[in-house]
This record gives sequence, structure tokens and C-alpha cells, in this order.
Amino acid sequence: MSEIVRRPVELAPLSPELSPEVMAWAAELRAQFVALGMSISLFCRLHPIDKGTVSRYLNGKRVPADRWFLDQIMALRVSAGTPVTDEVRAHLVNLQMAALKVAHPHEYRVRKVSDQLEIAVTSWKEAERYAQTLEQELTERTRVLQDLLSEAERLRAAWDEDRVRHEQEIIYLTQQLELARDRVRQAEQRVQVLEELLDQLETQQPAQEQFGADINPEDTRAVAGLLDSLRRAGAEGQIAMLVERIPDLPLDLRDPYDVAGLLDALRRVGAKEQITVLAERVPDLSLRSPYTMAKLLDVLRRAEAKEQIAVLVERIPDLYPNLKDHSGAVELLDALRRVGAQEQIAILTKQLPEFPLDHWYGIVRMLNALRRVGAKEQIATVVKRIPDLPLRDVSEAVEVLEALQKVGAKEQIDMVIKKVPDLPVSFLHVMVKLVYILRQIGAKAQIMAMAESIAADVDVISPRSVAELLRDLNWAGADEQVAALAERASRAVPVRHEQGVSDLVQIMQILGAGAPAKVLAERLALAKGPGSGRAALDA
Repeated sequence: MSEIVRRPVELAPLSPELSPEVMAWAAELRAQFVALGMSISLFCRLHPIDKGTVSRYLNGKRVPADRWFLDQIMALRVSAGTPVTDEVRAHLVNLQMAALKVAHPHEYRVRKVSDQLEIAVTSWKEAERYAQTLEQELTERTRVLQDLLSEAERLRAAWDEDRVRHEQEIIYLTQQLELARDRVRQAEQRVQVLEELLDQLETQQPAQEQFGADINPEDTRAVAGLLDSLRRAGAEGQIAMLVERIPDLPLDLRDPYDVAGLLDALRRVGAKEQITVLAERVPDLSLRSPYTMAKLLDVLRRAEAKEQIAVLVERIPDLYPNLKDHSGAVELLDALRRVGAQEQIAILTKQLPEFPLDHWYGIVRMLNALRRVGAKEQIATVVKRIPDLPLRDVSEAVEVLEALQKVGAKEQIDMVIKKVPDLPVSFLHVMVKLVYILRQIGAKAQIMAMAESIAADVDVISPRSVAELLRDLNWAGADEQVAALAERASRAVPVRHEQGVSDLVQIMQILGAGAPAKVLAERLALAKGPGSGRAALDA
């Protein structure tokens, strides 16, 4: 190749009749071809083109319509080790297009459209790749969101159970007010015992034979509390001594709720023998309260006392005269579901719709309980009796809509969502849940009615939650409110969580809020430290 490169290339002079544009193009093309040191014949043997066409190109009698000829010359320059710069290549292309426009106007127009088509195809492919990337990211974000929603639902259900349990205990304590003074004395006695326990644990050789001498083993509540305290302290020896001192109590004189607490405490310390002894006598207790029955069923279930559970289940009908409201009935129904008492569940579910429904909390609890046991007929009856109750806040609206969604009560959902726009804006995570539910049921009008208040008043403490809210507001068509919320969030959202803020920047860009996205990216860059500003803005 080196010998070929050194061979001279002789070309006839250009015709003075050529137009200035063609003259400039042909002269520059000849210079590039001559730089190859290759004859026209050799070039044609190496490439699929005839000599006459090449000669006409180099003499300016014909301007090539496409880029092929110029690209081959540029490729040979690279192979020979004498490549041209991008600026020179661009200059050559511009000269070719100017010459083509003068010499062959139609081919020039074809070439322009062809180039535009190529650019459009490239843009299309890039947009398609970007859309695929966004689709993958959206799928992943949706999966993460569903996981978070499932976890939130699980936590809320656990919180509801805790709240119900505490409310029931308060009701029970109120009903048992006459025993309060006696229990104060018992609590004082328990404090004394715990103080003695601490004194004994702090000594190197505690006098174990004296431990618990002052405790009254017939005080079931005090014994249960002490067992839990000893378990947390890891005092296994003292636990064994105390368990052995629990006598053959006359349980018929004990409060059934306290007996249940003692059984649970014994289960937690692993006193299976004492559990068995006491559990066998549980059916002898006087049971009038559905709350107490539910607690005993749960305790016996955890203790795996199946025979005693069966006996108690048979006594459920005796409680029906004492079922005055839905709260106790729902609690009892859940306990029966957990022990698998299907027959009693069927009987009890038929009575639930007969209770008064005067607040949303009770309605939600009843619907959820009926749904868990699959009582579709009773659900339909309850749904038809739902009164026109006022909603107090957004949290209540979320709970109500979720419960109605799960049972498919579309008519009642439509009734509830009409009241939603009148509710005051609540915390960010609550508003996100509400707007998400409204989007699920296609309630654009309600979202639009609340959009201005949301954009102006909702807190912006979580970038991920703000991103979700922006997406849902955009879905509803609240473009002005999306811009307003994005602007406020760009200056106020915390930038501690880098990934969450980066995601929010992306959402702002996708939704057309470029200026707020840039502000937030700059804040993130400053928080990350020097050298990170460009990367944050590019993100």
C-alpha cells in the first residue's frame, strides 16, 4: 500500500464553465482523492463503481447525490493513517450539498429529505430505547410501590388491631370500675415485689428461698405482671419458683379477663404444665362479655388447647343476649375465625347487620370482618344500610373507601367521594393514599376539586410521596397545580435521601416542570458536596 500511496495521480483541469459551488466542491474533492495517492482504476477495482462515474465526480460534471463516494475516500484516509478532522468532514458535506443544489436541484431535494428521514429514524430509535428504559423503570417503581402499599396496609391493620384491643380494655376497665381500688392495692404490692426482685438480682448470692414470699399467688393479675417482668429480666430461676407456687386456684371467683392474661403470661415463660392445669378449668368460668370470650379463645389458641376451645365455642350462643353493639360482635367474630369455628361464624354473621351503624369506624370494622369470613350476603345487607354520615377527615375517607373497594360497593363509593373535596388537606402520606384511591376508581373530578388545596397546603417532607402526588395530579389533568407543587417542592423538600430526590427530579422533568427540576438538582448537588453539581444537573 505504501508504494501505491506514493504514485502520482494526474487529473485534467476543471472546466471554467462550472458554477462556483460545483467548482469549490470538485476542487476540494480532487484534493482529498489525490491525497490517497491512488489511481481511478485502482479505486474502482477496490470498490463497486465504474471509472466513468468517478471521473465525472472528480471533473465536476456530476455531483454525487449520496454520501457513499465521500465516505469511501474518508475511510481510505483513515486506513492510510491520514484521517481528516470532523470539521473538515462537515465542510466537505456542506460543499457537496451546495454543489448538488445548483447542479441537480431535484436530487438535492431528495437528499435533504433522505437526510431528514435518517435523522428522524435515529431519533425514533433513541426515543424507543428511552421509552423502553422508562417502561422498565416504571414497572420496577410500580412493583416497589405495591410492596410499600402492601406493607402499609399490613401495618395499618396491625395498628387497627392494637387500637381496638386498647379500646376494648378501656371499655372493660370502665365496666369493672368497682374493682379499681382493689387493683390499686394489688399494683402497689407488685411494685414492692419488683423492688425486692431488683435488690435480689443486684446481689451476688440472692436468697432464692425467700423470693416471692410476699406475693399473693391468688392475685392472677399481679402474678401475670410479675411473670412478664421476670421474663424480660431473664430471671429463669425466679420464674420457676413463682410458677410452682401457683396453687389450684378457685377460678370461678377470678375475673375471666385476668385468667386469660395469666394463661398468656404462662405461655410466654413456657410453663406448659401450669397452662394445661388452668386451661382445663377455663370452661368453668362465668363468661358474659364477648370481649373476654374473644381474648380467652385467642389465648387458648396460642396455647394449642383445642379441647377447651371446642367447649368454649359451644357456649358462644349464651353470649348473644349480651351482644349490644357491633364492636364486641366483630371482636368475637375475628376470634372465631382464628380458631376455625365455622358453624358459630355462620350464626354470628347473620346477627351483625342488625346492630346500629352510626359511625364510619364501626362500618369499616364490620365490613372488614364480614369480608374476612366471606359473608357476602351480610356484606350486601350492611352496605345497603350505610347512612349518609359526614366524613370527619381524609384519614377516615381513605379507610372508608378502601373498605368499600374491597367489597365492591360502587354505589356507596360514589356517595362517599362526593364528600371528599370538602375535607381539609391532611398529611402528605395520607393525601397520597387518598389521591391514589381516587385515581383507581377514576374520580378525576374529585382530584381536580382538591388539586389547588393540595398544591398549596400539603407538606413536602418526602420526595417519593411528592413524586407520587405529582403523577396522580398530572393524570387528572391538574397541570397548573402540578407546576405549583413542583415549584414549592423544589425549594422545600428535604434532600437527605439522594435516590428519592433523584427520582423526584426525573418525574418533574417528565411532567414538564424543568425549572423546578433544575432547582432541586442544584440543591441535591450542594448537599452532596463539591464536584457533584454537573452530575446532579445531568440526572
